[in-house]
Amino acid sequence: MAVSPLATESYPAYIGNYSGPEARKNITEITIHHMAGVNSAKGCGAIFQRPGRNGSSHYGIGKDGEIAWYVDENCVAWTNSNWPSNQRAVTIENSNDEIGGNWHVSDATLNSLIKLVADIAKRNGLGKLVPEENLTWHSMYVATSCPGPYLLSKMHYIADEANKINGEGSAPA
Repeated sequence: MAVSPLATESYPAYIGNYSGPEARKNITEITIHHMAGVNSAKGCGAIFQRPGRNGSSHYGIGKDGEIAWYVDENCVAWTNSNWPSNQRAVTIENSNDEIGGNWHVSDATLNSLIKLVADIAKRNGLGKLVPEENLTWHSMYVATSCPGPYLLSKMHYIADEANKINGEGSAPA
């Protein structure tokens, strides 16, 4: 099983809401999402546990920064609305701390996200994280506002901070 040790909670997604390891390609990216609401990691996980949801994510970070896993990294979560991307990505849903506007996330959520991104990158040999290359976001693959303006504005910061943790240096501007 491939799950980050940073995930302190587990709410496994319903088997019909993701694909097994036979569909997985080499992991080459981490894709950032937002929950489009204020939620806990458990609450987000409950959504993916519903039969017929036809969606899932590998991880979720709640409004207080708690990290949960929903789908093993060796499997394909149905998150990016793009099959080839789903096959190569590890995906992370993040709770907002406000609804609408910039879809802001709390500092606790952002800090957990940075640590989780660094861990996923390190364990999967992604090297230096570069936005739009191996650090991606939902709206790169489909017409959506996800991950929201706030997280989108933080992609270079997320990459830089995760790269510092992993000793990779800064991402190109």
